Amino acid sequence: MAAHPYYPRSIVLAGFSPQLWSMPAILGVFSVAVFVVVGGTLLLSSGNKRLTALDRATLAWWIATGLIHLVIEGSYAIAPTFYQTTSANFLHDLWKEYSKGDSRYATRDSFIVSMETVTAFAWGPGSFLVAYALATDAPYRHAAQLLVSLGQLYGDVLYFGTCYLEGFVHSDPGWLYFYGYFVFMNAIWIVVPSLLIGQSWQAISAAFASLKPAKVRSKRA
Repeated sequence: MAAHPYYPRSIVLAGFSPQLWSMPAILGVFSVAVFVVVGGTLLLSSGNKRLTALDRATLAWWIATGLIHLVIEGSYAIAPTFYQTTSANFLHDLWKEYSKGDSRYATRDSFIVSMETVTAFAWGPGSFLVAYALATDAPYRHAAQLLVSLGQLYGDVLYFGTCYLEGFVHSDPGWLYFYGYFVFMNAIWIVVPSLLIGQSWQAISAAFASLKPAKVRSKRA
């Protein structure tokens, strides 16, 4: 019998050490952290009258997702043996818990490692760049938002696609682990980036469309 909680049960994890943080504690700390970041961003940005309610919500998204990419996913990228940790390391225990929804994290699947490394160290800083551009009304805001959102969406589509092709064998069949961890938590990075891609596409298209009358006038002159 496997000495770990992951699926498929035939996985061998030499030196596996059970997590010390409980599932409610991990989810509680994570939820509070997200609430503080999102709430703090909305509060601090409320004084900027140039930002609409949608802008402020988008700003909160980029700061929160940037921290998740860089801190949480970055910790995975640089800790290949997190499942062997015997101390109460919160980030390592978070990944031990999440691996119940996708054991490829514990087994260091080559696709997962590659995807998370790019996500952490490219889309993490990229998210902060978009947040800065939005807050300062920088002209490159929508170009940066389109690029980072496309990267997030592309990685998530591949993530779900590889699981589908392998028959979803890496998830605990329990509803919390499969539908909560695997489906819901990752679907967020399908829905929100798709909406932001649409927003940036419209903004960039409108900007180029506005140049056409000027070009026509210059030719006539």
